[in-house]
Amino acid sequence: MAWGERKPIVGLTLDTTVFNVLVDILNYHSQLDLENNNFVETARRLKEKILTYSVPRTDEETGENYVDVRFFPNEASGIIYQLLVTNRPKDDIEDYYSILLENRSKKSNS
Repeated sequence: MAWGERKPIVGLTLDTTVFNVLVDILNYHSQLDLENNNFVETARRLKEKILTYSVPRTDEETGENYVDVRFFPNEASGIIYQLLVTNRPKDDIEDYYSILLENRSKKSNS
């Protein structure tokens, strides 16, 4: 299989609330001023990947919105680490689901 054809093997289906919390945590970490720049850079990379490649979908029976997110194993471990060390306040979470829909729309139109 060619390098460009590899598909991430770790998958999650998230409702839009959990999706927004996940991306908000990564966004918060990507803006920290830390000596450990690798932590900040990993958060930034993961956030961008999630907002670019995640697939939004609607359950036809319930009308509920979900997001299918996939990771390679090294990315999944990065997500787990980011979640384990978070101390982000849970107030005022941005609607990243709307940003994902906008990104997907741009991608399908290009």
